[in-house]
Amino acid sequence: MTTILGTGQLGLAIMQMLLERNPNGKILLVNRSGKLGIPLPPNVQVTAADTTSGAAMKAIAEKAELIFSCTDMPYDQWAVFYPATASALAYALSETSARLVFADNLYSYGNVFGKLMDESMPHTAQTKKGKIRAAVINALLFSGDLFNKRVAFVKAADFVGPRIHKGIFGTAFLNNVYSGKTVRLFGNIHLPHTFTYINDFAAAMINVGMAADAFGQTWHVPNAPALSIDKWVHLFEVISNRKIKKSVTAKLLIKIAGFFNAFTRELYEMAYQFEYPYLVSHDKYAARFGNHCTYPSDIVKATVEWYLLTQQNKQDHQ
Repeated sequence: MTTILGTGQLGLAIMQMLLERNPNGKILLVNRSGKLGIPLPPNVQVTAADTTSGAAMKAIAEKAELIFSCTDMPYDQWAVFYPATASALAYALSETSARLVFADNLYSYGNVFGKLMDESMPHTAQTKKGKIRAAVINALLFSGDLFNKRVAFVKAADFVGPRIHKGIFGTAFLNNVYSGKTVRLFGNIHLPHTFTYINDFAAAMINVGMAADAFGQTWHVPNAPALSIDKWVHLFEVISNRKIKKSVTAKLLIKIAGFFNAFTRELYEMAYQFEYPYLVSHDKYAARFGNHCTYPSDIVKATVEWYLLTQQNKQDHQ
């Protein structure tokens, strides 16, 4: 059985791709509630489990050949959630023969001042969230335990695409575009910035998980060519056929706003990502699995189509 921890946009994208490859494959989805508000085929089940519990993760791992970890929590809960989850997964792996593919971001590298990021870089971030992510990697991949050989990390940049509710080009951005409101941006919007298409992330997770020689190491998702934030906005203008009003918020104002809003305060810590070029290499992945990245115009087209469909569905149900 294949198990997916987390039923957010990545977990569901992985589920959908697995079913496309094998419609009858058994899949177990794991979240906190044990519920999912969408119809599922009989071979897909949902169960409730606490990923921070070693006993719960052991029980899950005993029945799973392959586990995809796609969990996420608000920034202000990371300091408790991720160390506990890493510990629980380490225990589960040490007690079973399950393999783990862990969905990760690039925070553990820290501020590389515009250098091209590849898998050889050390995980020496100095930010709070970067240190948390680096500790997870150390616990699961570099702890010196035998199970390390059954773990792989797949790293992605900022998300873009359908079903993205947070992030620069998430639903808030799209709502503003289609309501004629000003889109709020920050940082240097003219620098190249790598983004990850959610379906490319899902495909990379599956490809790594299905390859015996891919474990015990880190991989970068194949990403579309890096464009500036400004060019991404222009693509949304062209494909939505709407003129987008935008403004750029000064970093100082974000810092001030952080005194009153926890999410903004956590966002400020990562502002370096928009002060230098943000470039990610996926040469290692492409050499092993091929370069299946989706190009920016196709990403934006899919995102706009998804958004318009969801808005139409909302109107139909009113």
